[in-house]
Order: sequence, then C-alpha cells, then structure tokens
Amino acid sequence: MYKGIAASPGYAAERAFVLKEQALSIPQETITADQVELEKQKVRDGLEQVKQELAVTREDVRERFGEEECAIFDSHLMMLEDPTLLEEIDREILDSAKNAVWAAHDVLTTHASVFEAMDDAYLRERAADFKDLRGKLARRLLGVGDVSLETLDRPVILVAHDLTPSQTARLNPKWVKGILTEIGGPTSHSAILARTLQIPAVVGCGPIACEITDDTILALNGNTGEITIHPEQELVDLYHREQLAFQEEQTRLRAAAFETVYTADGKRIEIAGNIGNPADSRSVLANGGDGVGLFRSEFLFLEREQMPSEEEQFEAYAEAAREMAGRPVIIRTMDIGGDKQLPYLPMEAEENPFLGFRAIRLCLAEKEMFLTQLRAILRASSHGKIRVMFPMIATEEELLEAKSMLAQAKEQLRERQLPFDEKIETGIMIEVPSAAIIADQLAPHVDFFSIGSNDLIQYTFAADRMNQKVSYLYNPVHPAILRLIGRVVQDAHAHGKWVGVCGEMAGDPLYAKELIALGVDELSMTPSLIPRMKQAIKGMSTTTLIYQ
Repeated sequence: MYKGIAASPGYAAERAFVLKEQALSIPQETITADQVELEKQKVRDGLEQVKQELAVTREDVRERFGEEECAIFDSHLMMLEDPTLLEEIDREILDSAKNAVWAAHDVLTTHASVFEAMDDAYLRERAADFKDLRGKLARRLLGVGDVSLETLDRPVILVAHDLTPSQTARLNPKWVKGILTEIGGPTSHSAILARTLQIPAVVGCGPIACEITDDTILALNGNTGEITIHPEQELVDLYHREQLAFQEEQTRLRAAAFETVYTADGKRIEIAGNIGNPADSRSVLANGGDGVGLFRSEFLFLEREQMPSEEEQFEAYAEAAREMAGRPVIIRTMDIGGDKQLPYLPMEAEENPFLGFRAIRLCLAEKEMFLTQLRAILRASSHGKIRVMFPMIATEEELLEAKSMLAQAKEQLRERQLPFDEKIETGIMIEVPSAAIIADQLAPHVDFFSIGSNDLIQYTFAADRMNQKVSYLYNPVHPAILRLIGRVVQDAHAHGKWVGVCGEMAGDPLYAKELIALGVDELSMTPSLIPRMKQAIKGMSTTTLIYQ
C-alpha cells in the first residue's frame, strides 16, 4: 500500500491508464537583431491561440457545470491578459537575444518558481497554473499538440506525473473514476476541479507511476490518500459500494449546503470561503457559503512589474462584492514580504523574513501604497458588504496607526466626492501570539477578529510547519493553542465583537468542533469544504471540548 495526499474524496477501484506526457525540447538558440520583431509577433500569436483555447475550455466547463466553476479559467485568462507578462517576454527577447519559445518559457518558469517558494499553501499551488500556461504556450510556439484524454472508452484510474487544470476540466467522469498523481497538493486548481467533478483523487504520491502500467488494477481512497496496487477482489467490491454511498451522500450535502446552519444547541455559525481572486467567489456561492471570510488581496500585487493602480484594485474588489450579492466579503490588506516579494518594491534581504518587515509593518512604512489600497477597498464597499482586515497586527500601536490610515483614506475619498460605506466594518488577523494575549486591549478598536490559525500555531511553537524536522510541533489542538483561541474569543465577546477562524483548522470538522466549543462565531475555508462542514456543524455543541 502507498500513501499520498487526499485531494478529492471518494473511492475508486479500476484498471490504470498511465498518461505519458510528451517531453518538450525548448530550443535555446539566440537570434539576431533583425529577428527580434518576428519573435515578438510569434509570442503574440501564441498567446492569442492559448486564449482562444482557454475560452473554449471555459465554455465547455460552463455548459457542463455552470458559471461558478469557470473561475479557474477566468484567472488563467486574466494572467495571460496582464500586459506586464508580454512586456517581460519582449524584454527577454530583446535583452537576451532569446527566441520566442525560450524567452516565454524562461519568464513563466520564473513566475512559477516565485510561487513555489511561498509558505502559503494556496499561493504555492498557483505555481501549477503558470506551468500549465507555460506548457500550453510552448506547445503552440513549437507546433506540438496536447495529449488527448478524450478518447477513453472504459473506466480507468488516471495515473500521471501531474495534471494541469485544463486537462482535468476535460476529463469525463463516466470513464475517469479516479486520479493519481506523483506531485501536487490539495489546494491546486486541478484538485479543486477534481472535487467539482466528484472524481476521487490522491496527489503527491512520489515516483509511483514507474511501478504501474496500463491495466494494472488499483484501489484508490480519496479520503485517506491510500493507494493499493493489485488489490484483492474483496477490496475492489468494497470500494465500488463505498463510492456509490459516497455519491448519494454528496448529493444530500450539496442540497443542504444552502441552508443557514446552527449547532445542535442552537448557535448560528457562519460558514465562509477563502479566495485569492474575484472569480473564486463563484465557488463560494456554488458551495453554499455565507460569505468570503478571507480575500487574499496580495494576488493583485504579485508577479507584476509595477504597482496595481487604485482603479485596478477597485475593479477587482468591487467584482467580488457584486458576485457575493450582499453577502460579506472580508478583504485582508496585502500580506507582502517574507516569501512574497515585489520586483517594483525592493526590500533588503533579511535573515528571517517571516519575522521581519512584512504585512502591516510594510504597509505602515509604505504609506502611499497602503492608502491606495485602502481607497480601493473603501470605494468597492459601495458595491456590496465589504469588510477590511489588517494582517499580522502585533501591538495596539500598529492597529491604531492602521486605523488612522483608514480614516485618512476615507477623508481623501470625501474630498473626491466618491461614495463608500462610512460604517465599513474593520477587523484584524490574530496570528501573532502577542495580539492574542492583548485581545482585550485590541477589541475596543475593531468590529471583529479573524484568527489565522496557521501562523498562530507556527509562531506560538516557533516551528515551521513545512519543515519536516520540526513539523511534529505543529499541533492545532495543543492546550497552548486552545487557550490562546479561548482567550481571544472571551475578550472579543466581552466587548460585543465576533470571532472567526480562517486557517486550516476551520476546514477540519474535528478541529472545528473545538473552535465552536470555544465560542468561535464564523469559520472560513476552501470553498469545496463548505457543504461537508455545514452538515458536521449540525451535530456539534458549543459546550463540549474534546481536548483541554
């Protein structure tokens, strides 16, 4: 038996189909000065072809699953239409004398590498999107066709090194009963699509494909990440029965996901979704979310050559507000720094950037940049129920300065006679232990707290959860963490303020049970987790703690 990462729940037991990707050979040939314009035009033609293909894929997904599931391809199209991408490729052709495919491949590889190095799992998985676009563009420029999966005519478990979102979207669940990949994570767009298609998937299995051939019988458990090669017939029959029962349960969960949810003892719990761009809000709605609990606004600032304008930011925030149609959208001001660097905002190298000049610390130093974002958020608040949230607050002084900047942005909009919500709700991320300890001092200055459990746990134990040597210390239900969260909730409620959680704890029913017993009012998670969480909460109590 092998063990990977459970990425899409369910069971499958079928013969394997091993996807053999054609390796691309990128010609690294320099060009002459009189060839520069020709190579630039090749890139433009290639990008246009990729856009047209993505538009066709988007339409196919829309017809099969509805508008809400098109968000992934909307974000891909947005990446391709970013003028800075073309500018970077042009500059690579001109300055380095690289041919079109070489220049485009290197630029998109650089973008992917930046995201791969990030600590945030959601942003780290966006590297796969750049690799998907890199492969598509390279194939168009080289005249190489894509590997087709549309000719399958029998039930299989698809085995691949990795799958791109475009490949996943075109899978036919009639024949593809399971997905197994050697790399990838549960927050990748391919994993999200697999969950949308309700195809069980296990990712990150390592070099397992070399041990599997076409027609090898596999048994795949998408709930636990377990893979069995050459299973006994008894296990095959069991998985077939379990998958049928699972599909029936999913139908019930989706139907009930749009109901307001209460605990067994009658407390209303809001269930929201975490998003990284406006298009993701459609997935929140499709899964029955009550709002957006975390909009990571830094997606607008990353992988660009220049700062996004106030107008660009306003349009993105307003789009999310309009999509959510009156449901709350909490926009976290940019969490830049640490593993998220901006080429147009040079920062000195730091020995420990995760404990350094980042998030609100950077914003309070770069006041004009911060004011521009705050004005954009405020303007968007006239289009829906926007809330603003400051990340990585460690002291009362930081919070007061951030609020002063927000007041300044409001005054600037009044002078310009632009509308905004004068009573916009303001909150902070509780992710630094010092903020949790002085929550009673911070609560009078905000309307809500949102606990970023991932960083709160890491900072409390001084342990990087991505470092396998110390990851054993990353324990969401350690008494130290539960006492910090309990203290935050108690202090917030004493001042009439509500508390949410937007880290990974919020999406796990076992941990959510603890959070609700501690008095948490809102949980925000990956949108696809919302239906199951809503069902689980109905059996939870606000008084029962498992861990003390």
